[in-house]
Amino acid sequence: SQQQFISTLDADGPNQGLTAYELVKAFAGRRPIESPDLYPDNHPGVEHIYEDTDDVVGHHFVFLLHRDIDKDRDKYIKFADRQRNEIKAYAGSKRRLKGYQGETLTYRWKFKLEPDMSLSKNFSHFFQLKSVDDGIGTPILTLSGISYKDSRWLGLSHAKTRKATVLQKVDWDKVSGEWLEVECTVTYADVGALALSIKRLADDKSIMHFESTHIDMWRGTQSDHFVRPKWG
Repeated sequence: SQQQFISTLDADGPNQGLTAYELVKAFAGRRPIESPDLYPDNHPGVEHIYEDTDDVVGHHFVFLLHRDIDKDRDKYIKFADRQRNEIKAYAGSKRRLKGYQGETLTYRWKFKLEPDMSLSKNFSHFFQLKSVDDGIGTPILTLSGISYKDSRWLGLSHAKTRKATVLQKVDWDKVSGEWLEVECTVTYADVGALALSIKRLADDKSIMHFESTHIDMWRGTQSDHFVRPKWG
């Protein structure tokens, strides 16, 4: 039988206990946060991840981006066309947060998208499974908001290598302004498996469901290669 490990990141409430950044670091290691205020030439002095509470999900984290101010880490000259505010597992994180060949991991989280947030036709990524491999770069799996011509949607895309294919998409009006719960189970293999579902908490309605038992979810070529999750 396979061993099961559970790692959880929970907000403990505004002005209670640890700060948002301290909670994230306790969950994922010393350097899991890429927020504009952590870089002196970006947007210091303003917390871009903080805690709040409401009567639907209780305590939670808020990710903040200022469209015309915030930049991408300290890489704003090389990547002048994008912004970044995210948390992630990385090489220094606990092993249980990283997916290795042959392993099955389940990721489960709740999130809410502001209806009037700015979206791009290129990418507004909220979740990724990023492969640490030989440097291909394109995430294996991505959940994104897209704005193209007169349409806005939330899309799920998959990339075997560099080219991504949209697996499913749902109109922005059906997902924005509502608390959503995601469950994503992945078997990391060349012939792998993926089951991702999103439901709306207000009425428990399923708004996205994708499932495949024959999908390429692995790019690694060495024993220390792995896949890491990113949210933001």
